[in-house]
Amino acid sequence: MEASYSIIKKENEYRVSLTSVNQEALPDHIRVVLADENIDVSELMIERVSGKSATGQDVLHDITGWVAELFFANPNLIVYYSCDDMTPIPRRNKRGGNRNMPVNEYRSKLFTRIFDTYMASHQVTGVTNTPIRIDNYEDGIGYSLFFHFIARNIHTNIVEILKDNIVEVSGK
Repeated sequence: MEASYSIIKKENEYRVSLTSVNQEALPDHIRVVLADENIDVSELMIERVSGKSATGQDVLHDITGWVAELFFANPNLIVYYSCDDMTPIPRRNKRGGNRNMPVNEYRSKLFTRIFDTYMASHQVTGVTNTPIRIDNYEDGIGYSLFFHFIARNIHTNIVEILKDNIVEVSGK
């Protein structure tokens, strides 16, 4: 799937896109399963194009609605999201329990909270968010990676295969 969406709120602009994962980079056994089931695994990417203020609930709501619309229009779509730690989060909680949390972990928890809220408010069933945390530490030094798959429950077996591959590739 190839789709993109722009959101402009005040001085902030965001580009949201879904792009099919390059299946040629996947192991043969996974490509076979995806082909047999006619599954499209697409990566969700969210980029701040301009602006520096905190991302408001209205923007998160717009992003969620756009992704949900595409997801429900494509019954064989599995959405993949990688939580990055490349850009800081403006005005993130500086005093509470989140202040020492790595940016990518914060994004992962936020992603789950938004997903759960959307599912409850729209009374959606049969869809699962599968978060993956991979800790890459040696002697107390390293980092953690956070990924998510959103898929229909009928595709849980495929998500497990994809999850196992991510864990294997990461060496954990």
